[in-house]
Amino acid sequence: MGPMRRGRRRLLSWLLLAALPGLVAVSAAPLPAAAAAHDRGLPLTFDEAQAQGKQVDWRPTCDTSTGKLAVPSGYAPPCVEPWSGGDNGGATAPGVTADTIRVALYQTQPDLLQQAFFEETGSDESLTKERDTTQAYVDYFSAHYQLYGRKVELIPVKASGAPDDDVAAKADAIKVATEVKAFASFGGPGQTSAYGEELAARGVLCVGDCLLAEPQRFLQQHSPYLWPMLASPEQASEHWAAFVGTQLARRKAVHAGSDDFKKQQRVFGVVHYDDDAGTFRRSVRHFEDLLDTYRVHAKVTVPYSLDISTAQEDARLVITKLKSAGVTSVLLAGDPVFPTFLTAEATKQGYSPEWVVLGYAFTDTAVFGRQYDQQQWAHAFGVSLLPARTADDVDELANLITWQTGKPPEAKTFRELVLAPLLFFTGVHLAGPDLTAKTFRAGLFRFPSEKTTTPTRLHLSWGRHGIWKTVDVTGGDDATVIWWDPNASGPDEVGREGKGLYRYADEGRRYLPGQWPKQPVGLYDDATSVTVLTSLPPEDAPPSYPSPA
Repeated sequence: MGPMRRGRRRLLSWLLLAALPGLVAVSAAPLPAAAAAHDRGLPLTFDEAQAQGKQVDWRPTCDTSTGKLAVPSGYAPPCVEPWSGGDNGGATAPGVTADTIRVALYQTQPDLLQQAFFEETGSDESLTKERDTTQAYVDYFSAHYQLYGRKVELIPVKASGAPDDDVAAKADAIKVATEVKAFASFGGPGQTSAYGEELAARGVLCVGDCLLAEPQRFLQQHSPYLWPMLASPEQASEHWAAFVGTQLARRKAVHAGSDDFKKQQRVFGVVHYDDDAGTFRRSVRHFEDLLDTYRVHAKVTVPYSLDISTAQEDARLVITKLKSAGVTSVLLAGDPVFPTFLTAEATKQGYSPEWVVLGYAFTDTAVFGRQYDQQQWAHAFGVSLLPARTADDVDELANLITWQTGKPPEAKTFRELVLAPLLFFTGVHLAGPDLTAKTFRAGLFRFPSEKTTTPTRLHLSWGRHGIWKTVDVTGGDDATVIWWDPNASGPDEVGREGKGLYRYADEGRRYLPGQWPKQPVGLYDDATSVTVLTSLPPEDAPPSYPSPA
């Protein structure tokens, strides 16, 4: 695959980040308890001060009724004891001085082969709009989160090669570390691990969508430098296996397009992306091992490589194999482009199965769902790690900028652009003045884990909170059930009106690991589903505060 402009890559950025399950997880020793945080030089939080009976002047930036920052966000971190000025430690880490924290904003090149496809879908965004929107989020967080006397300097860095070019990625990482002298990078070439690996080796954080679908072991080996925002591949595969094992297995394929399939007990087949080295076949085995625990076995597993020039022929071979194996239900663990060819070929061959979306690579977005053969995609459903959609004018993440500036974000991809700044500023806020990669990690691990989930918000946690068996170094924890409604009308994720939207089952209810119900949860029930919410559910409504604008 060639290089892609950042705007297009944002909608393909998790193509490999977690489109497939990872390898064996590695456990790590827990960090010291939060109660001892202040003894480790971390800032005193509101709850710690309350527990210690310490009197603190929290100032108007803190909502003392909640103990969180007074910003209209459900992601607001705990208040920390206000910084009184003075010595903040100065140059505590590479890219950090007494006055600044340097952050690289990674921007990729345009891609001629894929440009036409992305412009046709309306998913293209200009580098300028995305840079300005990212800067607007940096300004918002800087105004309210504690930076201990420092300012964040955002420095655009243009890629020198394709997103899958290991040599160029390594060279770019060296530039970020030695020329830009950054403390962290927002994003990277998301189709190779070389960029994040090289940054980690040089003591620079890589935050957000800057890695391939690397397993938990890889993240632990390069800790505390690599920080994906969404669930790790192993974590995502737990949701997928639970959905297939508890709600689909040993039942008839009632949602298939073929009447014959509807009468049959489900026969599963896995279709997954892979590279020439077979890297992701090893990852798929982990997913299949999890399916084994539910007594589910795929009849056939078919890999493919994403090459637009050969995609039509590749799709023909994949469909032929699935059809020959009698697969009624296709577990699709791939990118958002290939299903365009795959579904067209299925119709051409008269093959109409269930399409089970293992959503994590934007196959679970209307932008791409509308490009697929609608005769086929009317039988698509599955799991999404993305929150239920909201209209832009009520979206909490958009309204952070609107609340701060009086104007909405420029880029329609704001929901992706905000993720790296949200994670980064949360870690810095809770790390304290002695900012290093290790205190950044300790800061994120202090972020409290909510006990409940809500439809329009990711459940975020890092560290050990009883959610995952291993130390968690990624953000999102929960997932929801979706299905495609070809007749639903409304805007897609970049604001284009049209027909075809995903519906979120059970009003967008989300599930943490171990919470998946044993029975199907409202698939194809229009009455209890939502598409694009025009108002926030009560449980998702953020607190209200006077606007700085």
